[in-house]
Amino acid sequence: MRINFSILVLFFVLFCQEFAYAQDSLKVGYVNSAPFIFKENNRLQGPISWLWYNIAEENNYHCEYVQMNSKELVNSLKNGEVDLALYPMSITSSRAKEIDFSVPFYLAHSGIVTNKSSSWKSTLLFIKSFFSLNFFRALGSLFLILMVFGFLTWRFERKGNAEEFGDGLKGLWSGFWWAAVTMTTVGYGDKSPKTTGGRAIALVWMFTAIIIISGLTASIASSLTVTELESRTNNINNFKKKKLATVNLSSTDDWLKDNFYNNVILLDKQDDLLSKLRGDEVDAVVFDLPLLKNMVKNDTLNEYEVLPYKFNPQYYALGMNPVLDDNLLKDINTSLLELTEGLEWKVVLAEYNLNTN
Repeated sequence: MRINFSILVLFFVLFCQEFAYAQDSLKVGYVNSAPFIFKENNRLQGPISWLWYNIAEENNYHCEYVQMNSKELVNSLKNGEVDLALYPMSITSSRAKEIDFSVPFYLAHSGIVTNKSSSWKSTLLFIKSFFSLNFFRALGSLFLILMVFGFLTWRFERKGNAEEFGDGLKGLWSGFWWAAVTMTTVGYGDKSPKTTGGRAIALVWMFTAIIIISGLTASIASSLTVTELESRTNNINNFKKKKLATVNLSSTDDWLKDNFYNNVILLDKQDDLLSKLRGDEVDAVVFDLPLLKNMVKNDTLNEYEVLPYKFNPQYYALGMNPVLDDNLLKDINTSLLELTEGLEWKVVLAEYNLNTN
């Protein structure tokens, strides 16, 4: 009888240990999202993995790690297939309806990446902006006014100053020539009005030409400046009518929909963003700024540039299975807060160039 009782006690102890192990054994899904988390030398690297390894060690968690894509990860959390997600996951209202989140550990923004403009493209843009329809309109108006004053001067000078302004087409051409020389302030001095009427016309033309040339110069400079500013497109609103690409179900995707950006290609993997840009399938890619910066940094051909503009602030947190034990969740959050409040967390972020975003 005592032997049977001892066996029952031993069985109970083993059962309790196994139950305790099961409670602290977690299935952890992760997505390669450098620089926050990535696999190197058979071990997860990056700030998120640093946080989690410290949390798991402090609380004595046993973890099974499963690699997924971002879409699979959210669905797996929702369906209870994984307990926790290691991924720079933004806290959004739509996700919060389906899964739980830890306390946030990082503030990020969305950003924009475009193809770099080559010198040839910049030259073509300059030529196109300079020789615009408005430029030719202004030039045509200038020639028309020049011809009017040249004609009037010739009418007064053709008889009183026949040596310089004679009859016929030659004399008319001399009037145009004098008007052009006077307008540009070249001042060759080869022709000049001698009659009272001619000099009166010349006086009016001199002051009119100054105003016209000043206005034309200012107009051209303004047009080129506006074109240059528009070509930079460093404001997200400038991309309203352009074709964009982002990751499906991301925080940036939600922001674009909420702000009525309708010409957007949605991709399942962030690794496909730059390939769409490289193939000129889109004008720009829009996604989390820290991730975009890392993609461009690893671009050996130096084809892309991150525009100096950020929008859509978003908090990153660890995604949680909604049925996860409350005590477990509390322990994870407590450890997470302790780690992110420490100086070492700032050092880790600086190591991966994430102290600014």
